Amino acid sequence: MAQFRPMARIISHLGERLISSSKVALLELIKNSYDAKATIVQLKIDQSKKVMTILDNGYGMDDFTIDNHWLVVGTSNRLVNKEEITEESEIPLGEKGLGRFSTMKLGGGLHLETTTKDSNCIWNLDVDWNKYGYKSSLFLDEIENPLYSTPKGKDITSYTKITITNLKDFVSEDWTDVKIDEYIRSTASKYINPFIGLPRKFEIRVTLIDRHGTMKSWKPSEADYNLLTQAHHEIEGNYTPGKLKEVDGKTVRIHGSINYGYVIRRNGMIVDSGKDAIILNSSADIFDPEEEGYVGAFSFHFYVFNRRRLKEINGYETQYLKQILNFYTGGPMVFRDGFRIFPYGEPGDDWLELNKEKYRRGKTSIIGEQTTGYIAINSNKSPYLADQTNREGLVNNASYYNFHFMIKQIFLTLLSVLSQNEPKETARQITDIAKQSANNIEKRVLEISRKGEIDDSDLKLIIKDSKSIEKGIALLRKRERAIIETASVGMTSMQIAHEIHNFINKIVAILNEMRISIPREYAVQLETLEFNLRSLRAIVSQIDEQAATLRRAKSTINLIPQIKDISKTMQSVADEAKIPIKINVISEVLSLTAKVNKGLVIQLLDNLILNSIFWLSDRGTSDGTDEGMVDILITENGEVFVSDNGPGISINDGDSIFEPFFTRREGGKGLGLFIAKEICSFHLISLELTKELNQKNKYFKFKIDFGNILEG
Repeated sequence: MAQFRPMARIISHLGERLISSSKVALLELIKNSYDAKATIVQLKIDQSKKVMTILDNGYGMDDFTIDNHWLVVGTSNRLVNKEEITEESEIPLGEKGLGRFSTMKLGGGLHLETTTKDSNCIWNLDVDWNKYGYKSSLFLDEIENPLYSTPKGKDITSYTKITITNLKDFVSEDWTDVKIDEYIRSTASKYINPFIGLPRKFEIRVTLIDRHGTMKSWKPSEADYNLLTQAHHEIEGNYTPGKLKEVDGKTVRIHGSINYGYVIRRNGMIVDSGKDAIILNSSADIFDPEEEGYVGAFSFHFYVFNRRRLKEINGYETQYLKQILNFYTGGPMVFRDGFRIFPYGEPGDDWLELNKEKYRRGKTSIIGEQTTGYIAINSNKSPYLADQTNREGLVNNASYYNFHFMIKQIFLTLLSVLSQNEPKETARQITDIAKQSANNIEKRVLEISRKGEIDDSDLKLIIKDSKSIEKGIALLRKRERAIIETASVGMTSMQIAHEIHNFINKIVAILNEMRISIPREYAVQLETLEFNLRSLRAIVSQIDEQAATLRRAKSTINLIPQIKDISKTMQSVADEAKIPIKINVISEVLSLTAKVNKGLVIQLLDNLILNSIFWLSDRGTSDGTDEGMVDILITENGEVFVSDNGPGISINDGDSIFEPFFTRREGGKGLGLFIAKEICSFHLISLELTKELNQKNKYFKFKIDFGNILEG
């Protein structure tokens, strides 16, 4: 019978040649300490002796464990029964049985010293990694590693101490204490999830004895929560896999969903927040845990810092703040069972392609260098999200591709929210910038004339200011076209409305004549037809009546029935929305008489109510209910409040919504509220957005004050 006989140099392939870096090698050893149920692991680097020690207070090993597990290549003792463990704190991190070979990446020799609580001695093992080197000609079973015992003190319980000699890293001249400090903060501080910690107590401590004998210690810190709570943008949540469920005797597929909440800040204030869900109905929605492609439940929390707006963050000097962000940003990190999976989230590793065009929308963008946070996965819940053998990322299988797809969807969702909150330049701001640019060019030309020469800096400044003017002109031309289009649509609609109104009147007259001659059994259908025609006539009459706005004619009317009629008409529009919407009118009085242009008043209220209907239909409610509500309250003082339970208006937009062409609606012209404001100015009444906030911390109520023009 023939058997494979490995040569000793196979250990080199599993150790120094497989593990990509010292930071990954160290992480493997720290994970071993955690698996041993240690509460503390101490790393000590002695540069002058070129020695590193890793000491933990875990349950240690006896000679049987060393012989039958620690020295067994690819041991499965931690993998056995792993699936049956439900407590997160008990899930073993190591399962390949290769972690200890990472010591070969760090140094040329190893001394293992360990004991258990019940052992009466300390067990020692010496390994010379040079015998297992790439050029070794020995077979694996030809090398003996001395295993021996030494006396155990009576106060000693259990521990494991690994001493690595002939260190290959951390000892050269360029490894100063400053560089070590940077390494600890940027690497070791992120071995364990710094955002949420571990399910049980575990602490890492690092000590450096430099080449001059000076000792310095570090304790990797948790994330700076004061800083994180000031992130410009946040999104957090969890993924729940899809499943099959029995409903009324039928098997129904419940799609997986990503439930999330977001917060948008500007100038230290929350300008938008909310909760929603991404329902997966794509090929990524695998519901069978045994099928490759399945992704188990995971949680996430991402923070985005706009580096152009760091002055908005309180309590930090700008330069120090940039240093902190440099340690944490680079994209979201991935942690499995609480421990880091490299290289995700490392500077330069754009694993989500955040730096590409797909994460840009107008002026809004999300890039890796501004992003930090975590994704927490569980090895039992996502068995196919497994480490590559070299510990550099997850295996590129169907589960990873689906996981990758889900995380991208989260960032695209955040990008959509950000684009809705990105400040927009108003016409006034664009005009001011163009004026300033023109002044700058004039000053620069006069300076050139005075000097009699022109240099590159002059050219660059003139070109920059010229582009600002070009931008302003282009935008004004775009808005000019919008005005012409709006005006032509308005004239056309009034002409069509006039013709339709006349046509409906003729049909109603014919129906009245038919009422005498048709059989009685058709009376109900006739009444229904006549009712619908009269409703249609009421709607068309309002459009036709708005033609009077061209003449600016005013008449004395009772506002109460007029507002109620408008709301009834708009209810038919609300009935076509994506969600149920009800328009309510409550009046404290029966009559409010004022001299107004009736068509303009209709247009004023139409604009406000239509805005409410659109955003309720497009974004849903802010209070979590399934029904949209548009409430109109009329007070005895002549104040009319129009509010809704829709998504609301961002605090950031509060001062801009009445500017011409300002809109958050895709394809919108941004003239509705501007026209509404102009109508109020014409009538010497006021229109304002009140400062009341809804559940999403947004404005939601308009006030029209007719008080100055009330009669009687």
